[in-house]
Amino acid sequence: MIKVTKTLATIAFLLLGCLVNAQVGTLSVSRTEEKGVAFPLFAFGDEVVMNDEFMRVFNKNKNDKSTPTKQEIDEYVDLYVKFKLKVKEAYALKMDTVLSFKQELAGYRKQLAQPYLTDKTVTERLVKEAYDRSQMEVSAAHLLVNCAADAKPSDSLSAYEKIMGLRNRVVKGESFETIASLYSEDPSAKTNKGDLGYFTVFQMIYPFEKAAFTTTVGEVSLPIRTRFGYHLVYVKDKRKTQGDIKVAHIAIKYYNPTQIDSTKERIDAVYAKLQAGADWNTTVEEFSEDFNTNSKGGELGWFNRTTSNIPAEFKNTAYELQKDGDYSKPVKTKFSWHILKRVEMKEKLSYDDSKDFLRRKVERDSRSELNKDVVVARIIKENNYQEVAGLDSVRTEVDASLLKGQFKKKGGSGIVLCKIGDRAYTDDYFYAYVATNQARSNKTLPNAVADIYESFVKQINLDFEEGQLEDKYEEFKYTMQEYRDGILLFELMDKEVWSKAVKDTAGLESFYSKNKAQYMWNERAVATVYSCNNSKTAKLAKKLVKKGKPTSAILEKCNAKDALSLSVDNRTSEKGSNKQLESVQWAVGVSDLPSENDRIKFVEIREILPVSAKVLKENMGQATSDYQDYLEATWIEKLKKSYPVEIYEDNIKRLYSK
Repeated sequence: MIKVTKTLATIAFLLLGCLVNAQVGTLSVSRTEEKGVAFPLFAFGDEVVMNDEFMRVFNKNKNDKSTPTKQEIDEYVDLYVKFKLKVKEAYALKMDTVLSFKQELAGYRKQLAQPYLTDKTVTERLVKEAYDRSQMEVSAAHLLVNCAADAKPSDSLSAYEKIMGLRNRVVKGESFETIASLYSEDPSAKTNKGDLGYFTVFQMIYPFEKAAFTTTVGEVSLPIRTRFGYHLVYVKDKRKTQGDIKVAHIAIKYYNPTQIDSTKERIDAVYAKLQAGADWNTTVEEFSEDFNTNSKGGELGWFNRTTSNIPAEFKNTAYELQKDGDYSKPVKTKFSWHILKRVEMKEKLSYDDSKDFLRRKVERDSRSELNKDVVVARIIKENNYQEVAGLDSVRTEVDASLLKGQFKKKGGSGIVLCKIGDRAYTDDYFYAYVATNQARSNKTLPNAVADIYESFVKQINLDFEEGQLEDKYEEFKYTMQEYRDGILLFELMDKEVWSKAVKDTAGLESFYSKNKAQYMWNERAVATVYSCNNSKTAKLAKKLVKKGKPTSAILEKCNAKDALSLSVDNRTSEKGSNKQLESVQWAVGVSDLPSENDRIKFVEIREILPVSAKVLKENMGQATSDYQDYLEATWIEKLKKSYPVEIYEDNIKRLYSK
């Protein structure tokens, strides 16, 4: 089972889809909301939701300041009613008293507090952080639930609930790759299972980057918000980076696995020509099927090992080439065989050579981090920190075992070392801190004691500040309540909807059977496309096709003298999904296709499959998602009976009309 990181530096997200940040201040207020006037919007069971609560969460999910429309308000009222019903049921079941819940909430609180305990102004630290990250590459996979930056509040909430449901399934042991391939809304996940390959600093949105660099290899992050939506990030590997490289290549394409062997023969034939002394540029122009580069020696632009649009096998092979001019043996990528030639390589820049460029990048980037020393200086003043007996009273009480990280003094004499406001911190508290936070040191004992005392002072001030965040910052108080409700919601949703839909195979099959009209294949053609290097090959291939020869025999016959003569592509395509097949009549038989890239093409349609229902196993992901929606709708109706809902329509109108 993949572990979920509990101590991410990445800021966790508000339950209602709002990124937590350090912008502490007044809450946004809808233009049409009547400031200072409290009135009820709806009741459920014995509770009432007032306009201030509703508009606070609504405005968090509305990026512009425009007047909310009736449709926006009505949709969000409906969604918020359902949310409140679920949470009320969780409290009724006393899920908030469970130890695991309390521990998880405490962990989230630590993360949520960080923006309030850090400083935004230390650009140099950010530059150094960026440089250090540029020296590393992270391999990660992700799962995406789409949610536009300007999404309606209702859409944002729905997306967040969905990603948390998927995360919950991964935590309970399901394969990240399987969940990503079935449910990720990144289209590429259907084939790559969410794999992003390797990347480094500035190549991802900052929250995504930070999650990747701070999550341990083998773990999956908490949900993070980017402008694309909500993500889970699964970290596979980390490695040192290398410089940029430029290569040229020869490419021979294949279109399905059955062509791999035949195209391998063709690339081997090209490789043999090079080995025999053939000119690189001439060979590229004659045989490479990358028609964007074959007229310029196959040369590609600069890239590095984290360039996202280049296959990993291609990049790995390029970096194995030892010097400019070396070329590789044939290497297979997803759709082609390649021979690579190294053109040039750039070495990594030093920090001094990089920092001006990185500073400009940082200044334009959204990243920000607060410096602990700056924060401590601020809160020492704000919270009236005072030294009393101070360091001198404990300096001689800490022996040399501290330098080995083995100090074990269990208690003190109760001397007050310092105060924060009215709270006193004694030497007992300091010795307990030392025992927990000590480490081996090469410093002198006085310096080591002074250092750990300084760390102690910083920590107690930060802890004190963290302890009063709810009192100092209204937004933090609301956020903690949202997280408290959110954790309970996700546990209950898993029980009533997410896991239930997965485990209830009989219920899923029954649901699918009753709704099979929603899951249909359009008319499909089972076809083979033949690509020939000249008219002679096309004539021979077409003759063999009409005689009913198998594809393997046709390839063997046509490529007997030249492995590059014929290639085939077997496919089953739905009506309207393939432009190439749309150019011919959909009927069993052989038809000519438009030529492409100096290749003569024709297609054999072997069978026309009629409109038919998909079997459940062909559509398991969508069916499971639909079944979850059904279970949730049924559950909501049950909750409405337990906690009757009353909507105050006249008051709802006050939110979007003057």
